[in-house]
Amino acid sequence: MKIKTIYIDDEDEELRKYQRIFENDVRAKNQFEIIAANSQKQIGDLINEVKNEKPELILVDLDLTIPKEGLLLGVSGAALSTALREEFPEVPIILFTKTDFLKIQKVNPKVLSSLDETIYKSDLFKGDANLDCLDKLANGYKQLRNEKSKTWIELLEIIEAPKNDYDSLKVSDPPTISENVWSVFDAAYWIRNTLIKYPGILYDPIHSAAFLGLSRDAFLSESVQKLFSEAKYSKIFVPIEGRWWKSRLQEIAESIMDEKEKDLIIREGFPLAWDRINKTNIDRSKCVFCGKEPAEWVCHILKKPVMIKCSLRYKPDSRPSVMDEARVSYNAIRTSNEVNDEKFDPIEYDMLPNIRKK
Repeated sequence: MKIKTIYIDDEDEELRKYQRIFENDVRAKNQFEIIAANSQKQIGDLINEVKNEKPELILVDLDLTIPKEGLLLGVSGAALSTALREEFPEVPIILFTKTDFLKIQKVNPKVLSSLDETIYKSDLFKGDANLDCLDKLANGYKQLRNEKSKTWIELLEIIEAPKNDYDSLKVSDPPTISENVWSVFDAAYWIRNTLIKYPGILYDPIHSAAFLGLSRDAFLSESVQKLFSEAKYSKIFVPIEGRWWKSRLQEIAESIMDEKEKDLIIREGFPLAWDRINKTNIDRSKCVFCGKEPAEWVCHILKKPVMIKCSLRYKPDSRPSVMDEARVSYNAIRTSNEVNDEKFDPIEYDMLPNIRKK
């Protein structure tokens, strides 16, 4: 069944253009039913129009304030996004725009936090990632909507969390449960923007690989993936690159390790166990700075393995303390424009000039 999608813009030409694009794309036309809504009306009328359609997904353009024929439009993209979230707390809302990134960054953070995703029109059909994101958002929200009791235990069952992780999940800033019930938007936001976003309970491919002491390619190889198939997260909102439960990675790794290998940390013991069983040398994770293996961590900026001694602590966000701390490699400190000196640990801040000098 197609996902009923409202696309809101203030230009009829844009509405017709992207309605045609969705209808002509082989994959999109079978996934999405696009209903165009022009925003050149009072916000209350627009909200009622959207309500009548009972959408499962809402795409909204940010630039809705351009005067046309001397008339000032009734609603801005930012105001509309906030109003839509209040009226549709159980429907994913995507900023679907051609506005440049820097302009979006100037929007009030509270407005951006009410949105589920930002997708640029020019990038929509570049690969499968964006359509996959829209599909998983709509279906994830639908599954959360359809849960009747909405208890904490039910939410854990929806994501099929290992029982070993229940205590960690409790302190990972989960949704506020009022009268033992969570809201759909809060639950979706927590899963996507905490549990999936920050490494610590779930791991992406590079963090999974580093945890096991393997190179990313080795971790994603068919034979290794077969071994760790039961560790893979396969429930709602899973990103296209995949996620794996850290606790299950550890359990499975230890299940093939002998007593000597279990005396070592996972990233050292598991590769030895793999080599022993498979009579081969699997590629280890290698530090992006010094080349030592197996690397202990992942550089937050470069997304590559790094030794702790070749990196500094970094605080780029407000991730819960149960998640892995962020570290930045000396390579990134020397070469990347993304590094923000103010986010380094004050204790280590004085090391920056010497790292850059050398």
